[in-house]
Amino acid sequence: MTPITYRPAAELPGDPAYLRFVYHHAHPADPYDDEDTLEQWQVSVLAPLDDEDDEEGPGDGQDPDLAPVIGRVRLYRLRDYTDGDHWSAADAESEDLEVIASTVLRGVKSGEPGYARAFERQIESPVGDLLILDRVHLDEQWRGFGLGPVIAAEAIRRLSTGCCAVATYPAMGEYPKGRDETTETDRRRAKKKIAALWESIGFERFREGVWLLDTAQQTPIDLHQQHRAHLKALSYAYRTAQLG
Repeated sequence: MTPITYRPAAELPGDPAYLRFVYHHAHPADPYDDEDTLEQWQVSVLAPLDDEDDEEGPGDGQDPDLAPVIGRVRLYRLRDYTDGDHWSAADAESEDLEVIASTVLRGVKSGEPGYARAFERQIESPVGDLLILDRVHLDEQWRGFGLGPVIAAEAIRRLSTGCCAVATYPAMGEYPKGRDETTETDRRRAKKKIAALWESIGFERFREGVWLLDTAQQTPIDLHQQHRAHLKALSYAYRTAQLG
């Protein structure tokens, strides 16, 4: 495996240990349409207003409304035990979610409820909700330091309770050249890079381009700890560089 080369920590815009995560999900008191079947979660990654530590801890006491958003993670929770049509809910949201639903659900064509047989063979305990990791975005100045997997793994840890698995479908979410100018080679290269990110979190290939993370396995937990260690090392390198 080719070693990953990161940008020097001195090029970071701030201390990554001070990044803060804000989770947002809203729903009506009386759910309508697919509100009770498919939940959308938005995670904002905030840069601190300063790098000054205090007695309460990094960033505590700062007004989050004033902190710039430098990253975002979008996830969906497909709830297992609802009266709604899971495939229809996913299909109405996006093409990527439809691909995932068609791959992991048993009854897309037959109408039979539950997860697909192949899903049940790959996931240790295939009972519960399905968390879907849809998009991870970081501002350009924060890229190249290995923070993408860090924020994705943290968001999954917070939101995967009660989920038997996490699913994702590597696809281009941004088009640096513009959608029309993006070649198939560009798409393949981007998907390969995204897939490597997912693999570093603990995702494994499933079918039809879909990847799965088994929440009952130890590997994703170990990888999450490795990403936290990387964050701490990156923070230390940044602070050292600031001292000259």
